[in-house]
Amino acid sequence: MNPLTLLLAILGLTGFALGAVLTATGPLEMGVIIMGLGLVFQTISLARIRRAKARETQ
Repeated sequence: MNPLTLLLAILGLTGFALGAVLTATGPLEMGVIIMGLGLVFQTISLARIRRAKARETQ
C-alpha cells in the first residue's frame, strides 16, 4: 500500500476518535469539526485504495 494512503487512513481514524472524545468531554463544535475532517481523510484514503485496486486488475 502506498505510504500516503496509509497516512491518510491513520489520520482519518485518529481524527475521528479525537473528535469523538472532544465532543463527549468538551467543546462540541470543535469535536464535530475534527470528526468531519477525519471522515474526509477516510474518504480520500478509500478512494485511493479503490483506484489502486482498479489499476491492479487491469
